[in-house]
Amino acid sequence: MGELGPLRLSREELEIVIRRAAEIEERYGAQAPDLSEDDVIRIAGEVGLSEASVRRALAEHRAAAGSETLLVERGWASRLCGPALVAATRRVPESAEQATRSLRDHFRSNEGLRAVRQLKTGSLWEPESGVVASIVRSVDVLGRGYQLAKKARAVEMRVIPLSEQECQVTLVADLGNERAGWFWGLGMGGGGSAVAAASVFIVGLPSLPAIAAAGTPILLAGAVGLARSGYSRSVEKMSLILNGILDRLEHGESLEAPRTSWRELFR
Repeated sequence: MGELGPLRLSREELEIVIRRAAEIEERYGAQAPDLSEDDVIRIAGEVGLSEASVRRALAEHRAAAGSETLLVERGWASRLCGPALVAATRRVPESAEQATRSLRDHFRSNEGLRAVRQLKTGSLWEPESGVVASIVRSVDVLGRGYQLAKKARAVEMRVIPLSEQECQVTLVADLGNERAGWFWGLGMGGGGSAVAAASVFIVGLPSLPAIAAAGTPILLAGAVGLARSGYSRSVEKMSLILNGILDRLEHGESLEAPRTSWRELFR
């Protein structure tokens, strides 16, 4: 039998072999040595990956491993009503310091937010509190909109450096109050039907309890459906707001949203 020639693998076959090798090591307890950054770059180059791509991936991994998430989805409400957190992420051709400074200035000047926590790669912001801040947002003489302060309970900003001239920016808005408003308002309608059914039963009208009891689940399901539909539109709108900020940041434009024409206010 002749000798086999050198084995050549496609990219897909290489991924299969590496994945299987990792499974074998995990099963039989083989200990792979820790690799330096230079080792990773050298090995990646041997399988056809560019040094620039590997260095970017290493930078993202290093920054993400050292970052802390401030806003976390919790509770059963997310499963029933939909997630409260809306996020948008973008690679921005600016240094992390410059992008952070631009976003901070925008949050303070144009969104009516104040910083409540500050970490190495992230910060947490909440709407300015107090009577004066509420009046300024309601009247909005300058037409700034204050969309984040009006809709979001909190906003998280994470800026992860990828290189000296590039960073990854993530904005996360907490719409917990907005979600609660939709489900509390329409839930009261559905809950009112349950109270009415119980009242009819207690009064003792013979034919109505069964009808009311049968209609209550339908009304409750309808109220939840309407609330989910209304809240989903709020989520879509917030996603547009966050992505609009990142669009302007990415293209080096002013972060302030275009102001609404006075004509549109009366439509």
